[in-house]
Amino acid sequence: MTRAMETCSLIQKHLSSDIPLTSTDLLREGAPIPPDPPSRRWKPDLYQFYRDGARIEAAFRQFFHRAPPEQKEDSYEIIVCHANVIRYFVMRALQLSPEAWLRLKLDHASITSFAIFPNGRVILHNYSNSGYMPPDAISS
Repeated sequence: MTRAMETCSLIQKHLSSDIPLTSTDLLREGAPIPPDPPSRRWKPDLYQFYRDGARIEAAFRQFFHRAPPEQKEDSYEIIVCHANVIRYFVMRALQLSPEAWLRLKLDHASITSFAIFPNGRVILHNYSNSGYMPPDAISS
């Protein structure tokens, strides 16, 4: 998680100093679920899906949810993590087949943003937005 922590530190410099910064091993990169269709190049051992999948799903359940009924103001969470986790989160949040996560391409250091409404509706505002970087700095 070294790169994610470095990125988080860079982001925090541009935010209010009273925003809490926390870390969790739930967001470590991993193999969330066997992809469908399977990849010809990326073939983690089966045990990696069992080891990582439950952890990544637990992270999704911790961070993606409706606001409590008593909440009156909008709230925001900034999550800094790696591509496999983000792609899995996108599929789960949109209630699409999570096995399709590997069909999504994600640029390094890109921004993905959601809105989760009190009624449970989810909107994906941005996915893999890397337009703030010069074109020669974009990689995936």
